[in-house]
Amino acid sequence: MAISACALVVANTMASDAAPLGSTVLPEPGGASAVGETVLHLVDAARPDPFEPGRRRELMVSVFYPAADISKSSRAHYVSTAVMPELEKRLGIGLPGLLTNSYTDAPALADTAHPILLYSPGAGVSRLLGTGLAEDLASRGYVVVTVDSTYEAPAVEFPGGRIVKAAPPPNGFDTEIRKKYVAARLADTRFVLDALTQLSEGGNPDAERRALPPGLDRALDLDKVGMVGHSSGGYTAVESMHEDRRIDAAIDLDGQLGVDADFGRSVTEGVDRPVLVMTSQQIEEVGDANPSLDAFWRRGTGWKRQLTLRDTAHYDYTDLPLLVPAVARPAAPRYIGSLPAERGSALVRTYVAAMFDKFLRAASGTVLDQPPSEPEITVER
Repeated sequence: MAISACALVVANTMASDAAPLGSTVLPEPGGASAVGETVLHLVDAARPDPFEPGRRRELMVSVFYPAADISKSSRAHYVSTAVMPELEKRLGIGLPGLLTNSYTDAPALADTAHPILLYSPGAGVSRLLGTGLAEDLASRGYVVVTVDSTYEAPAVEFPGGRIVKAAPPPNGFDTEIRKKYVAARLADTRFVLDALTQLSEGGNPDAERRALPPGLDRALDLDKVGMVGHSSGGYTAVESMHEDRRIDAAIDLDGQLGVDADFGRSVTEGVDRPVLVMTSQQIEEVGDANPSLDAFWRRGTGWKRQLTLRDTAHYDYTDLPLLVPAVARPAAPRYIGSLPAERGSALVRTYVAAMFDKFLRAASGTVLDQPPSEPEITVER
């Protein structure tokens, strides 16, 4: 799905039938903790940017974490005030002041170290569409880091209001550019884990050395790391686990494990750690993920399971259905299925949390330890 189409669907529906200014359409997180959010500007001094070789590779990431105290912090915006004018100019309409359920730079709950989860969005998609899932996981006691792929994401905001837009692919969205995107994401994942290690050891990886939320360094448990991604981000999650032994478990949300017929090494060589694949009814009907998943199932030696969510389309694994009012959903059948948005969100959150609870916290009795009781969930394998 092209990001311009995605943005247009969201913008048009929000403009015509939006929640009041300063509200949120994201369901409340399901865990016991309040959620803090901060951003980091990371610069890899050792790596030229593959899309702008004259610059060092730089990333913006959002960090969601259990918060100790939110009384002096303000609610975070879904889209920042710096990015919003660019989006409004691009779309030619006004956007509402949408908030999230997180609190900006709140002190971190550091009574114990929390497992780390990385989130990678779909191809050409902003990390913002993973906000609801990240908040939910943070409320359950995880530190979640959502990562934008610079020059692939439609717009990335850097300090000072600098906006970096996607670099136009010279030959369109072809196989080669998508392979280049994935290669950049794999290197980005390793770099982000290195930066989090630096932070956990008392350093400040932020390029501006901005003051970070109190306790955030002590809240990180780098011995327990998982990764989840949507679409191309799902491929990135599983492939990153193959490439980096620091990652202990991965979740692929509706993504094939390769670029067209070029499967990843996680497929051709297999992985020995747990992988959960969740697919939409749409991708099952199209069938384009099946060749890579079939090969992965033959090679992989770790725990693995594939579940399908009924009445869903590709973007039901993101925040998009929550941003589009119910009355406008029939206008986006290619992107959103007929499953009610909050129901779909609850199911995805439940199974993603269960996967990481099971394999990062050794929890027993999760929904993955028994046959699904929800009528929308089918075990494919």
